[in-house]
Amino acid sequence: MLMLCMGLLLEKKSNVWIGMEIHLKKKRITVYDCFQKESNNIDIPQVKKLAVLISNLLVESSGDEVDKVKMIPFEIEQAQGLPKTKHPFNCGIFLVKILECQSLKIGDMTKINDDNALELRRTLSCEIFNQFVDESFGK
Repeated sequence: MLMLCMGLLLEKKSNVWIGMEIHLKKKRITVYDCFQKESNNIDIPQVKKLAVLISNLLVESSGDEVDKVKMIPFEIEQAQGLPKTKHPFNCGIFLVKILECQSLKIGDMTKINDDNALELRRTLSCEIFNQFVDESFGK
């Protein structure tokens, strides 16, 4: 299965992130939005533009001429059953953990919550430090 996962910063001032899973063969973008808000509307201009761009790039890479009339952008859908945060600054860590759970086929994401956000950050920081920081750090 050809699939990409990525994150997108919606607004610099609000620090709200969304995650996306892009299924190339199914021509579908699944949006992972964990920020709790009144509307579940996924009318996100950046995602709509990306849906058209990816479709155009795939046609271009095949060597065919791009016909904008026949161009079908990727379908956009909202992932369901995600943990939600009330704090925009928790969106990044929530998305990292949600995408991690998705890739490992873990369905229970109840431990991803605002109460555990600080511990999730600590754990991720330790993982990054252990994997990428030189052993001679601090010597």
